[in-house]
Amino acid sequence: MHSVFALLKSTAAFLGLDETRCVSCFAPYSPLTDISFRSLYEEQLTTPEKTEYSERLHHQWSLSLQLCPDCLRQLAPRTQGYCPSCGMLYAKASGTPSRCSSCMITPPPWTHITLYGAYEGILRELLLKHKFHNRLDAGLTLARLLATKYYPLAITPAAVVPIPLHSSRLLHRGHNQSMLSAKLLAQKINAHLMPELLQRNRETTPQATLSKKERNRNLSGAFTATIPSALKNTHILLVDDIATTGSTLRQAAKALLSGGAGSVEVAIMARTPEPENVVR
Repeated sequence: MHSVFALLKSTAAFLGLDETRCVSCFAPYSPLTDISFRSLYEEQLTTPEKTEYSERLHHQWSLSLQLCPDCLRQLAPRTQGYCPSCGMLYAKASGTPSRCSSCMITPPPWTHITLYGAYEGILRELLLKHKFHNRLDAGLTLARLLATKYYPLAITPAAVVPIPLHSSRLLHRGHNQSMLSAKLLAQKINAHLMPELLQRNRETTPQATLSKKERNRNLSGAFTATIPSALKNTHILLVDDIATTGSTLRQAAKALLSGGAGSVEVAIMARTPEPENVVR
């Protein structure tokens, strides 16, 4: 038996299958020369102020990712040029975060948003691999990226809830692409992962194919929340993978609040950038 394992090991080495390969570009790289995610973004991170608690969480979750140094550098999180209320990305990825006009007029129903980056480049590729091609390795990498950036602010969430899929779409796809991120976030902050708190009542048309007005109509009454008495008036973290206008997040957050949640915050992996010709 030992000789069989030795033969398999030598064969894998000959074929290059024993190398550590990047989950994004699949190029081999040495983990010994891997750069940490922490070193990439903490120099850029200016708000919110770092605390002893956040430092401890960051240290615990500054994990080595299955990414080569080149891909990891391209996956640095967005820290400028976005709305800190809804996460909308402005055309230019520079400038101090500032509220968009929509949030000034109608603030979102959540208290805070954690956004990783723009839905483009390598981040977009990894999201599509996980969402439509069942690439668990890509999903785990994304979940770890979001978990590394996230930490609670004033209130630690009592429960973490992924945006649910309708049962028919879940059956077709085979997995909820937001579940893995929600699970890792719950583990990080020692909160309950409770997907059962939020249900999708009916199948809806994919939001990306609709106008803003059609999106709101499409999602009207799509979610129902059932909050048990033990979690009434508590703080809940809502997790999604991609946001275009934020309509899905708004409707889901409102459902949680109507169901008895005290407050809601959201965490998303990516947001669609604002078109170049839009003036804010």
